[in-house]
Amino acid sequence: MKRILSAICVIALSVLSYGQDSNQRAFTFAWLSDVHLNSFAYAEDDLRQSIEDINANPDVDFTILSGDVTEFGDTKEFYLLQDILKDFRKPYFLIPGNHDVNWSENGCTMFDKIFQASHFCYDWQGVRFIGCGAGPSLRMGPPHIPREEILWLDSIVRATPAKQPIIFINHFPLNQDLSNWYEVIDILKTRNIQAILGGHLHVNHAYDAEGIPAVLGRSSLRREDPIGGYNLVTLRGNTLEFQERIIKTKTHPAWHTILLAPLQEKRDTTYYRPDFTINDEYPSVRESWKLKDVTDIASQGSIDADLYVYTNTAGVVHALNVADGKTLWTYTTENKIFSAPFITPRLVIISSCDGFIYALDRKQGTVHWKYNTDYPIVACPLVSEGTVYIGSSNGKFYSLTLADGTLNWTCDGLHGYIESRPAIDKERVYIGTWGAMFYAIDRKSGKRVWEFDTKRGRYFSPGACWPVVLPYTQQGKKNEQVIVLSSDYFVRSFRPETGEILWASDKAKGRESLGFSPDGKTMYVKGIKNTITAVDISQGTYNNLWNTLMPYEGNFIPTRMEATGQLIFVPTEFGVLHAIRTDGRGIAWSHKISHSAITSLKSAGKGKLIVMTMDGTVTCLEYPVN
Repeated sequence: MKRILSAICVIALSVLSYGQDSNQRAFTFAWLSDVHLNSFAYAEDDLRQSIEDINANPDVDFTILSGDVTEFGDTKEFYLLQDILKDFRKPYFLIPGNHDVNWSENGCTMFDKIFQASHFCYDWQGVRFIGCGAGPSLRMGPPHIPREEILWLDSIVRATPAKQPIIFINHFPLNQDLSNWYEVIDILKTRNIQAILGGHLHVNHAYDAEGIPAVLGRSSLRREDPIGGYNLVTLRGNTLEFQERIIKTKTHPAWHTILLAPLQEKRDTTYYRPDFTINDEYPSVRESWKLKDVTDIASQGSIDADLYVYTNTAGVVHALNVADGKTLWTYTTENKIFSAPFITPRLVIISSCDGFIYALDRKQGTVHWKYNTDYPIVACPLVSEGTVYIGSSNGKFYSLTLADGTLNWTCDGLHGYIESRPAIDKERVYIGTWGAMFYAIDRKSGKRVWEFDTKRGRYFSPGACWPVVLPYTQQGKKNEQVIVLSSDYFVRSFRPETGEILWASDKAKGRESLGFSPDGKTMYVKGIKNTITAVDISQGTYNNLWNTLMPYEGNFIPTRMEATGQLIFVPTEFGVLHAIRTDGRGIAWSHKISHSAITSLKSAGKGKLIVMTMDGTVTCLEYPVN
């Protein structure tokens, strides 16, 4: 609270004085980036010693931390960070980076809870410092600034006097690696933008952001050095000077200087902007309806007959008419939502980062019942035979009665948080976690039947892929297999009763995205680079059928593929949906929905798909059916 009140007081003074003679300005701020608390044993020591060093420096007026302040965004990490930052005796301002939101078991709620917001606006000696959060939240994919942060940034910049100098801070470099870099740059160019600061790459580096001077700062981590470091940034008159400071040791001469001046864009330069020209190549594919939400959509949608339900990161559940996209009802929870809904004949089951599992009336959206897990929940529910099955972020897996939300049983002691939807057979429920574990749980008792450990740690977990139970025939006998793809690139098939591995392969180099033919005999694996692989799994073995090259270099998003008898629908991290032929003869058509990662694909009937993207776009595509 102290740092926020300090900022408000300084803003009040600066608003009156931003027009002062720039030659009179002289101040210094410390700039830390990529602290990665809880990554290495020395990360905490580097941060604590940085704070001591900054406190002892009378020239430093305030500090900026430009993201990746933690390694995983865990609740325990943020509480530790909060405790460490209490040692600052000067104002500090921070924003989240991708590590603070990508693997966050608390559903990206703790940063805002502890630090009040994922953005800041701070004025000092007439200069406005604006920082906003980064993503994508809880999804692997390209760098992305959340939709709600873009709208906030636009409102703050519009409210900034035209001549007031602005220094913008974000975790990512503002270039084409960031999915919506152009939106940020176009907003900043409407005012007196002087410089852009970022991190992410862990090195000191200067670059040009469409005519705007831009700088990336080093990580505070020591790595191979005896101690870590950070940057001291000094504004004197019309110059902004960057010096690397080795903690409690020495300050190097300036490695970069920016001359503050009005933005001068090159008249003979046309800056690239993404477009939709690819859609002109396939005019038979059209959008029958389209809408844009005001926040990100990170979860997959659900469809049943004429009802489509999706959720957003503002915690709102939206029910739409499949035919025209019109809103039937909405319901707002008390926090963000990252889980996919499950639609039953009478109810819609969803979970929220407010800790509740909700059963909403299918027709009205009113609450039929809700169950409190007492912790943010990002897992997706599954309903079968009158029972709701759902994981959690607190080491528990729940079985609830669909009719009234009564608890049947809880399976405790699971390692790692759960975000995916479980699979079931007649006797067991199967789920993976972000603790590198995969579990089989008895449906009646809730006791663990078997477990599998990838033994490669959190980054290599079966946490994002939704497992499936599919039949196979071997030596004339019909059996079942449980299939899941892990972020260690292995897709594995387990024997349901014992957890014995029937087959495992990393040949397709998939990460988390699978698709299956309608008859369940063929599996499709989306590789992390530029391939789609088809595999015959109908005999309980991994038999490669074909590989198709795709027109992109990489594709990490975990979104599930959809398939018909003729086409496989492949989502990409840059908003293009590709339909490839199931015989391996390449692309049938492509269509661009937006410039952001596709987060959901759902068949909406013959020749129709409902597609959603991270930036809040929801659209219904109609495509030709042979």
